[in-house]
Amino acid sequence: MRIGDVTVHSLPDGVMPMPPGLLYPDLPASTLRNLLGTVDQDGLLQVPFGGFLATDEHGHRVVFDLGGGLAPQLLPGGELPAVRELLPAALDKLGCPPDSITDVVFSHLHVDHVGWASTGGQPTFPRARHHIHAQDWTHFVVEGADEAVRAKVFPLRDSTELWEGDCAFLFDWLRLVHAPGHTPGASAALIESRGQCLALIGDLFHHPAALDHPNWRCGFDWDAKAAASTRAEWVQKLRETRTPLVGPHFPEFTPVTLR
Repeated sequence: MRIGDVTVHSLPDGVMPMPPGLLYPDLPASTLRNLLGTVDQDGLLQVPFGGFLATDEHGHRVVFDLGGGLAPQLLPGGELPAVRELLPAALDKLGCPPDSITDVVFSHLHVDHVGWASTGGQPTFPRARHHIHAQDWTHFVVEGADEAVRAKVFPLRDSTELWEGDCAFLFDWLRLVHAPGHTPGASAALIESRGQCLALIGDLFHHPAALDHPNWRCGFDWDAKAAASTRAEWVQKLRETRTPLVGPHFPEFTPVTLR
């Protein structure tokens, strides 16, 4: 898709079968089946995971989130997803080998977003700057909240640029905005060019059906109260501005505009 002078591509990495109650533990199964509409015959929600690539006319190639990586263990005790490890081929198809990526932006440091951060203990994208909110770096890497995440992200220590506070501008068209709750340093990325805008929301919402229910508790939220407040604020903001939004778990990676 085209946002002014910026081109955005989806980068699927796989599909994660998940019990709906794991994602939204407070909702009855019947409610989830009716609203989400993508529960399979085994009662599992087929949740995509992956990221996005944004390119401009100045040679910037920016990847947002890095999927599950090799042999991803994404759920406690879960099996390997049958559909997985697609992101490198998606980049290759777009003519973007790993050493051509200039920047990597992490919405947050959960295991299904950092999978291709490193491979064999080395950065997968050797020439890229890696952008991480300082609160997530502290929580996951310094304090070791998730050892699987730390193992993936620690090799980036010499190529990581930590950002702090409420907002950071990487380019004239790219703004990162702190959106805490799902994790301490969770953020959204706003691509803004020539009067057009797209919000890459990370895990602010996992499914478009949840946009009408920002109070739904996500089973993976670090701080459920803060996450619900953040979601409500963003729904209001995105509805008022009519900004399309999309996340790496949305079906078909299709943007949605709130009315």
